[in-house]
Amino acid sequence: MMGFYHAFILGSIVLVTFLIVTLMARKRKAFAPMQGMIISMFFGMNVGLTAGILFGVTYQGNLFLSTLFAMTIGVFAGSLCGLCFGILPIIEGLMAGLMGGMMGAMVGEMLRVEQSISFVQIFLFLSICTIFLIAILGTPKNTRVKERKWLLKPLALLIFASFLIIGGNSIAEKDTIQKDRSVPENHHSGMMEFPNGTNV
Repeated sequence: MMGFYHAFILGSIVLVTFLIVTLMARKRKAFAPMQGMIISMFFGMNVGLTAGILFGVTYQGNLFLSTLFAMTIGVFAGSLCGLCFGILPIIEGLMAGLMGGMMGAMVGEMLRVEQSISFVQIFLFLSICTIFLIAILGTPKNTRVKERKWLLKPLALLIFASFLIIGGNSIAEKDTIQKDRSVPENHHSGMMEFPNGTNV
């Protein structure tokens, strides 16, 4: 079932997608079409893998549903990322998100909940690292850094990414512990009822 942890991860994906699309729209003149294709492919693939593993574990036993949800999110994120650069980057992001969603759902189907948490955090971190990729590819080759203030933006981004990773991991651990405690209680409280109405 969907819990607060799932809402946290999906909300993080939406927030990161919004930041990426905003940055791409502001700096689209600094990128060549090939660079736009690389960024949209990188972002779409990582978002698809993140969503795929998340839904693959949540809907274990129903690979169709988890794959459908993951592909939808991956396609949406990859397409939006390439929207500023024309049809080719859109197709590249779309197909990368599609493939990432399928692979992530298959991986999530085979993982335990405890194992999936680490993979989700890794690919979410890589999705956030798209911002660094935009900063690197969008900087002209002859640009020289004259001030030290440029350090503040990567530092703020690092703090933001650390908050997502550490916060999401702690939320996942709390949800897992609560579910593990509730399962034995339900198991011991369960009673077998026979057709004659007697309970055992």
